[in-house]
Amino acid sequence: MSKRLYLTLFLGLTILLFGYYLAYLLTDFWATRICQIASILLSGFFIIGFNYKALPKKKHDISVRLSLVVPIIIGICGLIILNHFIPYMLYNFLDWEWQDTIQPKEENPVRFIFLLVVWVFLEEIYFRRVIAQKIFNAKGFSKALWISALIFSISHWFSTDGLLYIFLGGLALGYVYLQTRSVWMSILAHLTYNLLIFYISPKITEQISNFNSTLSVLGFMVLGFLMLLIMVFLLKYLTKDEILKEKPVANNTYSK
Repeated sequence: MSKRLYLTLFLGLTILLFGYYLAYLLTDFWATRICQIASILLSGFFIIGFNYKALPKKKHDISVRLSLVVPIIIGICGLIILNHFIPYMLYNFLDWEWQDTIQPKEENPVRFIFLLVVWVFLEEIYFRRVIAQKIFNAKGFSKALWISALIFSISHWFSTDGLLYIFLGGLALGYVYLQTRSVWMSILAHLTYNLLIFYISPKITEQISNFNSTLSVLGFMVLGFLMLLIMVFLLKYLTKDEILKEKPVANNTYSK
């Protein structure tokens, strides 16, 4: 079962990366986006055996509640802090000139929002609802969290974003999904992250060079980790009465 699971995930990731590589070679904006969307759909359908009704089985699904939204936003803000101050610390340590790699730009905000929503939805269905859930059913929580985050990171190989940012994001989003068992919560978390990166990141970039001392940078990094830990603790506490101590599904069967 393990070999078949990992082989399926590997082949699915290969399909995705090949499609993304073709999209990377294209110069037309819409042709690139269509190729990317087709790649993630093809890879996703391959993983579930080309049966759209055969999503991995799921025992629990917690509805969207404000009490869950608040800790998720706290954790996402902590993730954004880390994604700025970890590389800034590295640049200072190596005595390099600071160049922020998180510089979102979009001249057409309507097009940006539309594509953002579509892309976040597709990625969460693919990486969390399909991949993370499939691994969880066979291997349990921890392996589902780490392996899905690794796949999420590798899939962004042709992205301009750093793989470390993506891996940390994959861990955060994977935890939100696996703890709440709700893809809508992970979609909300992902959408919040992308919107804050787009609108807040340039302001952080403008101010980050003012933090010249190692102690102040470490302070922000600690703050970021603490905010993520707060999210983890609160989500676990708020869902403890609704999520039973489940054992991984014994087999990898599927249901609607």
